[in-house]
Amino acid sequence: MPPLATPTANTAFAGLISVVAPLYNEADTVAQLVRRVAAVMAEHGYDYELILVNDGSRDHSWRIMQELAAHDRHLVAIDLAGNYGQTLSLRAGFAQAKGEVIIAMDGDLQHDPAYIPQFISLINEGYDMVGGAKAKRPEGPVATALATTAHGIIRRLSGVQLRYFGATYKAFRSYLVKNVEMLGDAHRFLGALVARKGLRYCEFPIEIHERQFGQSNYKISKLFYVILDLFILRFFIVHGRKPFRLFGLAGLLSLLLGGALAGQFLVRSIFFKLNIFGTYPLEFIFSLFLLLGGIFLLCFGVLAEIGMYIYYSRPSRTPYVVRQMASFGK
Repeated sequence: MPPLATPTANTAFAGLISVVAPLYNEADTVAQLVRRVAAVMAEHGYDYELILVNDGSRDHSWRIMQELAAHDRHLVAIDLAGNYGQTLSLRAGFAQAKGEVIIAMDGDLQHDPAYIPQFISLINEGYDMVGGAKAKRPEGPVATALATTAHGIIRRLSGVQLRYFGATYKAFRSYLVKNVEMLGDAHRFLGALVARKGLRYCEFPIEIHERQFGQSNYKISKLFYVILDLFILRFFIVHGRKPFRLFGLAGLLSLLLGGALAGQFLVRSIFFKLNIFGTYPLEFIFSLFLLLGGIFLLCFGVLAEIGMYIYYSRPSRTPYVVRQMASFGK
């Protein structure tokens, strides 16, 4: 696993920076978030846009976002027609982003905008993706052990040597996330999804602040969903583009094993007068099951390959609905 990077003093950046922050019931934090981001951007002379995505908030977050956007040319507010979750909120923000660099962060003030220059400094060094790795874990020994184990499993399954996958706070060159088809809770594995062989990525330590308002939406029960999502992550990273290689190999092995078993039973019954159903009934049925299973897996692999071809060749369809948008002068 590569060491944590140390940003240099080179924070100058001439292009547009897009900051994307999903919000859910953050009426108490949204104005403060906008002020903090604006202060950092003004201090370093960055050209930026701040894209706030309202994920079906039940409080008056959207009204505040509209009012702020009406008087701030840097602000773009997106109101989703329902609560879609953090993953699709980020995806909606990425689709709207116009910057050369896209920075994803939480909207609850746990991610400090003061780290933005450090992200930009590492991007300037040539990295394609820069992650913020939690410097310390105040959750307690049990939660820390679970998180450490989970990150180790993700590293092994994905082959991506990041220390910390869970934090949203990351910077990407825009071409990495513009066409990422994130669903479910894939934002947890976004670093693993975009990191491929030859991609330059690094991390540096950041402090995650305690929530000042509201309550966390993260519960220990989500750990079980993360475990399930790990299997999907492995499939998409390794076999997402060529599913027939997975199902075809399993089907071929099942056919070969079932054919060998059934074949030797048939040969022995024909030439050596073996009474299959009197001596090996269950074994023979199992060999037939392997044969049928192999045929099924091969057929399923062909259908999955066709499905992937149709999926990647169709025009993009968004799995979310935007109710309205607000920006300066509109």
